[in-house]
Amino acid sequence: MKNKLIKTGRYIITLFLLTFLYACDNYFKNDYSDNSPTSGKLKVWYDEGTALHVKNQARTFESQYPNASVEVFSSSENEAIQALYSDKCEAIVISRALNTTEKKAFESKGYFPKFSAVAKSGVALITNINTPLNNISYENALSLLGKSGTTTDSSGQNIDLRVLLDKNNSSVVHYLKDSLLKGKNFSSNCNILNSTLDAINYVAQNINTIAFIDFSWISDVDDSIYKANRGKVKFLRVNNPGSNQYEFPDQSSFKLQTYPFTRTIYVYRKTGDFTLAKGFESFVAGPKGQLTFLKQGLLPTRQNERSVHINTEGMH
Repeated sequence: MKNKLIKTGRYIITLFLLTFLYACDNYFKNDYSDNSPTSGKLKVWYDEGTALHVKNQARTFESQYPNASVEVFSSSENEAIQALYSDKCEAIVISRALNTTEKKAFESKGYFPKFSAVAKSGVALITNINTPLNNISYENALSLLGKSGTTTDSSGQNIDLRVLLDKNNSSVVHYLKDSLLKGKNFSSNCNILNSTLDAINYVAQNINTIAFIDFSWISDVDDSIYKANRGKVKFLRVNNPGSNQYEFPDQSSFKLQTYPFTRTIYVYRKTGDFTLAKGFESFVAGPKGQLTFLKQGLLPTRQNERSVHINTEGMH
């Protein structure tokens, strides 16, 4: 009888230990709230303009940390901020900093979102490859948005352009209206489409059209969207106000601040430091995430310095 009780006790203890170990092994794997920087589940909302980059960052992060699952949701910039505010997600990726009103709204709920600036992008001006226009001044770009669709082509002749905007309530539309037009309405010549792809496709098929889109959509020369439109659309050079230097949107002009419509991409989170949201933010802002941005044509905000040693022996 005694031996039977001992065996039963050992069985119960073994069963308890196995259950405990199994529970520990799976504690972080399928949970949105109880997670770690490298395991668990995370919902990330992002502005549509950053779609290609956010999806790639999420895939790369998951490949590095198999116990982590990052679900990404495309939205407008304001929708992403509202999702973070209303607890629909724990992290967002947007192309501007939170404004004072938004910060106060978060603070009213006891939230103090932390963030990292992770990359530089910009609003690109694209036109059909056969449009007789290569450069456009900052002032003329503003005129196209707020007054008329007439500007001067490369030969000095007046040209009428059909102006396209990517999507209603997009970050590009808000940036153009708030930062450039200072709250004024777009001219009647401006047409807001349903998506960035619609704008790119329309420009590719129609001469004398110009679209204001997020550069992130066609920054990667290896991406299928870029390849499909190579030879159909072209970027326009733009100058800073008061400068005679016209620049394409690219990593160099973003770094030197010579492209006027440069913007910063941010990752915001509202959770603590030992969470998957923090882990994702740190990854995107870290060496591997920054290298990913660099390879896809954006300017990472943090670049590793390279030290070069020159051996001068024997040179005299």
